[in-house]
Amino acid sequence: MKRLTLKLSLAILTFFIGVGAVGFWYLSRIEAESQKSLSDVVSSIPPVKMTVENPCDYPQPKHRELEPEEAVYLAECFIIQNGYTDLPPVADKSKLTPENLFPGTDEEGMKMRHDSLERKAYSFERDNEFYGGSWVIMFRYKPHPDVVKFYGDRLKHIGRAVVMDFYGKRLRVQHSDYPLTMPDAKIINP
Repeated sequence: MKRLTLKLSLAILTFFIGVGAVGFWYLSRIEAESQKSLSDVVSSIPPVKMTVENPCDYPQPKHRELEPEEAVYLAECFIIQNGYTDLPPVADKSKLTPENLFPGTDEEGMKMRHDSLERKAYSFERDNEFYGGSWVIMFRYKPHPDVVKFYGDRLKHIGRAVVMDFYGKRLRVQHSDYPLTMPDAKIINP
């Protein structure tokens, strides 16, 4: 009986030491991850590979929320791929993302999109209420004569927004104009 009690006590002690060691290892790993600086995260973002077939080859991280810089980068790639900048859109037209009200993926729509926005985002914000939680990345209109004539002084304050969930999924361009600066927005390209 004493032998059985001794063996059982050793087994339980070994079990708790093992659980404690795994818990300590896990917590130290999480702490090391949280110690990464934002510059480490930014430097880990791969450079843009520009081709006509895929103007922005960006491997999205899986199973984690995007850092702000990753969300901005993804939105910048998205507007290039969808033909809003001076660069050609993605060659495979089936990969174009339509807008909510006016799809704009036909020939006329693509002409209207082309070169309408600057390539670099102006500002971004993390919005916990918009569409159940989203990154909102704002882009300025390019100051073409027709745009300036239509918007006048308002052009300094409005643009278009790319919206995505915190994981970089469900990307879309808002169908209406969007304020470039919201209360919580961070300006990144003045």
